[in-house]
Amino acid sequence: MMRECIKEGFNLANNNLQLVLIRIVQSVINVTAIFVFIGMPVLVAVAYLGFDLTHARDTLPYLMEDPFGILSKYIGLIFFAGLSFFVYLVFIFALFLYVLSGTLGTLKNSAVNVQFRFSLSSFFKEANRNFFRIFRLGLLLFFTFPMIFISLVVTGGIVAGAGWIVAGTDSALEVFFSSFVSLSVMILIMMIFLAYFIFAVYSVTASFIDGGGVMDSIRRSYYFLKQKPAAFLFCAVLIIGFIALNLVFFLLRIPFTIDSVMAPIVNILFSLMNAVFHAYLAIVVWSSLIIYYVKGTNYPVYSATYEI
Repeated sequence: MMRECIKEGFNLANNNLQLVLIRIVQSVINVTAIFVFIGMPVLVAVAYLGFDLTHARDTLPYLMEDPFGILSKYIGLIFFAGLSFFVYLVFIFALFLYVLSGTLGTLKNSAVNVQFRFSLSSFFKEANRNFFRIFRLGLLLFFTFPMIFISLVVTGGIVAGAGWIVAGTDSALEVFFSSFVSLSVMILIMMIFLAYFIFAVYSVTASFIDGGGVMDSIRRSYYFLKQKPAAFLFCAVLIIGFIALNLVFFLLRIPFTIDSVMAPIVNILFSLMNAVFHAYLAIVVWSSLIIYYVKGTNYPVYSATYEI
């Protein structure tokens, strides 16, 4: 089933290649936003300070002697820069969720309806319809992560510390045992993080396929993973494949960047190719997950209208 879902995921992605272009536009907007939300405040700060090399030489010793004086003098400027950076983070996060909403909504419609054809109007319709639902779900999953992280780190630290204390350092065997306990705790924590990430991914998928609320999507994801533990492996395979293929692409560009004369041009070309390749792989991963979830839940429309 895994191989079939990945194959159909490629087919689904190829039927909606316009989504790759939309993700490229998103990347361009993200880069542009850096100059708008961060670059402009820096220019304003430089203009406000009347900054030049002489001023820098005069300010540096004073900054070392009385840093709090500088901070109090330019507290408004620091607050403005911090606010600009925060607005930038909110903007790119909202843009990411908006594009993701339109992307997953489009892929879901294409997966359950063979007659579906991509259009910008349908993309924006799905993005507008699903944005706030995925936003609420994303906030819940995002703020749950730090609590899990702190709990695991504290628990892991206590267990590892107890292992070292109990084992002591009297013999090589005891040192090996304590090191083994510490390594096991680290591996366990990493596996829990991976499981949580996979759970979050399926919660997002369930939200788009079933169209339920936040808690309903989480509950459906829980029962889906409980009934199909192989879904963990499937998502892990997709993640590993995504990372491996990007790594291969990165290694392929190394021989072409040796020539110092052509290196800048090659870097620009490979950067553009990497952006397209990365966007395409992301669409394939989400397409495969949607196909797998739809098949795994016996979604009624799927078996009726979409067969490969």
